[in-house]
Amino acid sequence: MLKYYLIAIAVILSLVLGIVIGVKMGVKPVSKEESINIKSSVKEILPAAQYTSLIYQYTSVITHSQAAELFSIPIPLTEKKAIYTIDGDIKMGFNCADIKIDITYNNIILHMPKIVILSHEIYPETFSLYDEKTSLFNKYTLTDANNIQKVNKKEMEIKARQNRGLYVQARKFAEEQFRSLLESAPAIKGKYTIVFEWQ
Repeated sequence: MLKYYLIAIAVILSLVLGIVIGVKMGVKPVSKEESINIKSSVKEILPAAQYTSLIYQYTSVITHSQAAELFSIPIPLTEKKAIYTIDGDIKMGFNCADIKIDITYNNIILHMPKIVILSHEIYPETFSLYDEKTSLFNKYTLTDANNIQKVNKKEMEIKARQNRGLYVQARKFAEEQFRSLLESAPAIKGKYTIVFEWQ
């Protein structure tokens, strides 16, 4: 029983000591009214809709080959091969409406949503043929070109989702932009530290 009393006393002393040190260092709890005002200021400063924090621009080199088949067996003299390139960009970011804000002592904590792919554009005008070999019975058509572009677009999205580095960069750029915006506000500058917590 004495053991539990000693633990309880130690916990209370730690809390008191933390408050005393915090007061000496200028750290004080934030009142409810001040917290509401700061949250309102943060929401006014941050973008209100989707925010693009990274644009990943790429040029794909597409190697394509195909032959007509009969019962899953390639038919001789129907093989065609081609090498194409095409440009595109993938925009990554998040919806600012999903950001949650907490104010604790001298910290403004922004609970950030997951980085997602907001849009993916390919540019058909950049679709270029570098090498093509076709047979007399199996030539490339406009439909083939459209299908090749669609398949490549899906593959590039999968690669982007699997590329952890893109997500790290997107978070980093968002933090730099938001910190710069918030720390320039008179109500925040020199008074609060901006902390980011990502999903």
